[in-house]
Amino acid sequence: MLLGRFGNTSGRPYLEGRLILSRLGLAADISFIVDTGADKTVLMPLDGTRLGIDYAKLTTRFLSTGIGGVSADYLEPAILAFSETHTAIHLYQIEVIVSSPSPDIMDIPSLLGRDILDRWRMTYDKPNAALAFEVLGADHTIRI
Repeated sequence: MLLGRFGNTSGRPYLEGRLILSRLGLAADISFIVDTGADKTVLMPLDGTRLGIDYAKLTTRFLSTGIGGVSADYLEPAILAFSETHTAIHLYQIEVIVSSPSPDIMDIPSLLGRDILDRWRMTYDKPNAALAFEVLGADHTIRI
């Protein structure tokens, strides 16, 4: 079982994962907002800047449509890893959307989308502060 949390001030649902961008030689732990409305996982500029992404090295353009309209972003091959305490590490090979830096979105957290969430069963119980995910499938699972 993967265990998420609700933000202390925002109350938003979060799950921590390890994002690996092999082509760029970058990896970091990311606190993703669980977003059932997002088709794909999105790395927002707040985390992209923290990772040290050189946006000039991104090559595959992608038009994203969201609440704010259409934005010109990038697709980047990635591995997402999620850890079940003392049990397993689940790995997912995806194309993450890397959102282009813009002053309007610099404080928005990265989004965990349905490209991952569709492979899990979620328990969302905010009154009891319980956010949990049963992994139904992964590209690779390492038992520990």
